[in-house]
Amino acid sequence: MRKIHKINWKGGEIEIDSLGCKMLPTFSLDGKNIKPLHEADWVNDTSDDFKSLPGILQNLKGEFPCVPFGINSPVEELAEEWQSSYSEKPYIVNEPHGYCSNKNWELMSLKPYEAEFKISYPENDIINFLKRKIKVNDDEPGKIYCTLQINVKKDCELPIGLHPMIKIPKDMNKIKIIPGSFEFGLNYPGLVLREKTLGEIGKEFLTLEKVKGFSGENIDISKPPFEGNFEDLFQLCGIDGTVSIENYEENYKFNFDWNPSHFSSVLMWVSNKGRTEYPWNSNHVTLGFEPITSVFGLSTHISTNSENPIAKRGILTAIKLFKDQPLETNYSFSINKL
Repeated sequence: MRKIHKINWKGGEIEIDSLGCKMLPTFSLDGKNIKPLHEADWVNDTSDDFKSLPGILQNLKGEFPCVPFGINSPVEELAEEWQSSYSEKPYIVNEPHGYCSNKNWELMSLKPYEAEFKISYPENDIINFLKRKIKVNDDEPGKIYCTLQINVKKDCELPIGLHPMIKIPKDMNKIKIIPGSFEFGLNYPGLVLREKTLGEIGKEFLTLEKVKGFSGENIDISKPPFEGNFEDLFQLCGIDGTVSIENYEENYKFNFDWNPSHFSSVLMWVSNKGRTEYPWNSNHVTLGFEPITSVFGLSTHISTNSENPIAKRGILTAIKLFKDQPLETNYSFSINKL
């Protein structure tokens, strides 16, 4: 059964939704309540259309783990260099971004400053269970610590990811995405949505401020929202495990740190009023800044193929997991005034 759990501390309040273990923090900063992460406007719908949505979309908000990371969606106009490693073959338990993103997690313990959750996977999945811990303390009111543990039934290699989504102001030029250093960036190797593509297919870039646009012009993808209706993906490969988001509307800086040996890239998901169907309704605006060891969130079979164009350049696109040695990774979010 879906439940909402809360942690309160000197720095604010964290709401954790058992469906997908989605974490949505509200920070108390300089006398104001600040929500730096996104929450979709349909999360309280009760329609039949809503009930038919996968779990990941029903409460699309905050930050949550994705194990394995990926969706086996078809890609139109796939770039030639991707064709030999391309696959639409589904993962064993074919849920978008993994079973954990779509089902309820079990609360293991809830203490004043710490919550721990667990989800066990279906019998036929390679993954056995995940554990997720969220911690705060009053000595660091502007910081949240997270731990994710991945336990598998046999030695394997899979793509994994985290899925924070940034709240975007409605006005232009009120936010700036500042990633840490990365080796190279890539535009999506095909069309995410026809006539809604922001970047030119398959092009490479070195800075968010100078990305080749679909019509051949240079665009700046560091300052959402964008004029127009777009749905697109960009990958920052070989990133150092840091990003800062400066919000000039509410005057704060939001920071996210993770282990780059566990998450080698970042998937930037641009959702800018591009999707017309329910629940998006040409009205959904966010920017996912998602640490991944994966290939654009494509099929797991592409990410685990060492011949895909990103892996061939020395960037991990799947991580080795061992039955007798759970992978445990730590990451954190923090906020401060500008």
